[in-house]
Amino acid sequence: MTQSRADIIKTVFENTTAIKRAMANQLQTTSHDYPVSRTQLEVMYTIQHLQPISFKKLAQQLYLTPGAVSQLADSLAQQGLISRQADSHDRRIQSLSLTKKGEKVLIDVDTLRKTVMEKVMQGLSTEELLVWANVQQKLINRFQAENTKNTTAFKGDKN
Repeated sequence: MTQSRADIIKTVFENTTAIKRAMANQLQTTSHDYPVSRTQLEVMYTIQHLQPISFKKLAQQLYLTPGAVSQLADSLAQQGLISRQADSHDRRIQSLSLTKKGEKVLIDVDTLRKTVMEKVMQGLSTEELLVWANVQQKLINRFQAENTKNTTAFKGDKN
């Protein structure tokens, strides 16, 4: 008996969630020496890609409240992983950047992630990896297109 499209999509969603959870657990198990949580790592990666970035922009990027971002930033700054700088045009606005120590943590985490992923994916052929990478890119492109469409529609809605 063949599965319906809805059942296949449900399975893909469940598998994606299970893979994400398993990857996170594997990384957590192997990276117990790192002083940051997964959420803090996400904050650091976002800062890395958009630095310098304001608290407001960081909160928008991560879909968090400014208060939550402030707490995360305070913790990361206390550890010396990020730094705050006053905006040159408006001293009330602070922007965040990674420190050298923060950059080193992300390099170490990336190395660990690569090692874990290479080990886990040993059972996949190059062709299977290419198919998976292509499907992932199509999904990313689709999400980006939908996000752009939704953002444009939202901005145009004055009510």
